[in-house]
Amino acid sequence: MKIAIVTDSTCDWHFEDYAARGVTMVPLKVNFGGEESYTDQYEISCDEFYDKMIASETLPTSSQPSPHDFAQAFERLASEGYEGIVSMHIAPTLSGTIQAAEIAAQTSPIPVRTFDSRGAASLLGLLVDKACELCETDITLDEMCDKLNAYRDSCRIVLAPETLENLVKGGRMPAEAASQAGMLNIRLIITLTEENGLVNVLDKVKGQKGQISAMTDYLTSYVEEHGPARVRLLQARNQKGIDKLVDALADAGVDYETVSVDNCGAIIATHLGMGTLGIAMAPRDL
Repeated sequence: MKIAIVTDSTCDWHFEDYAARGVTMVPLKVNFGGEESYTDQYEISCDEFYDKMIASETLPTSSQPSPHDFAQAFERLASEGYEGIVSMHIAPTLSGTIQAAEIAAQTSPIPVRTFDSRGAASLLGLLVDKACELCETDITLDEMCDKLNAYRDSCRIVLAPETLENLVKGGRMPAEAASQAGMLNIRLIITLTEENGLVNVLDKVKGQKGQISAMTDYLTSYVEEHGPARVRLLQARNQKGIDKLVDALADAGVDYETVSVDNCGAIIATHLGMGTLGIAMAPRDL
C-alpha cells in the first residue's frame, strides 16, 4: 500500500527535511500581539521567531491549521497516487490541530488515519521518523498505526528551560515562586506526559550543570530499560548547552545514536523560552 505521511510544523524537523523525505507538513500560524501573523516555517523561520519573541512584551500565540488546509493536502496526495494517509500531530491537549485533520479526513478521497503523538517537538519528530521507515515496508494503514502506537508508548521527552520567564508570562508559574527559584539558581526538568502530552515537572536542580546531569541520568535509565536509544536533541539558541550535554552523555557511556539536533519550534519555545535544551528518545531497535 502506498502510504503518505502528513504532520504539522510542531514536528520541529529541519524545514528542508520534509521534502527530502516525502513528508507533507501542514503549518500552524504564529501570532504576535494580535496584529502580526505568520505561517510557521514558511513565512517565519525559527531564528526569526526567536528574535520576535525576545523583542515582544507579551508571549506569541499559535493557531491551528484549518480543516480546509488539511483537505487540500489530502486531495493533493490522492491525486499523486497515494492509497492512504497517516496524519500525525501535536497532542490535542496542546493544540486543536489533530481535530482539524479529523474533520478533513471525513471527506478525503482516500482513507486517512489520524495519529495523536501525545506530545510535540522532537518527540513527534521521532514518531514521524518511524512512520517514514514503516512506509518502506509492506504494510497497511491499520498495521502501521498499531506499530506506531506501540512505538509511541516507549517514547519519552525531557526538557530543560534556561529561565522561568516564559512560564511566568504564560501564567504557568507564579512570579514570586519563579523569583525565589532564580535567587537559589533552581532550574526545572520538564516532560510531556505519555498519557496526554501535558507539561509536568520531573525534577528541580541547581543550575545548568544540574540540568545536564539530570538529563544524562534520565537517558541512562531509559537505555537500561529499553536498550540502545535513538534520540533527537533540541535547543533554542543554546548550542553550547547541547555540546555540554553531548559531552556528559559520552562521559557516562550512554548507548544512543543521534538522529538530529532540532531547533525548538514556536510551541515549546513559547512555553519554555530561549536557552531551552531537550532530549526526545525512542528505542533504537524497536
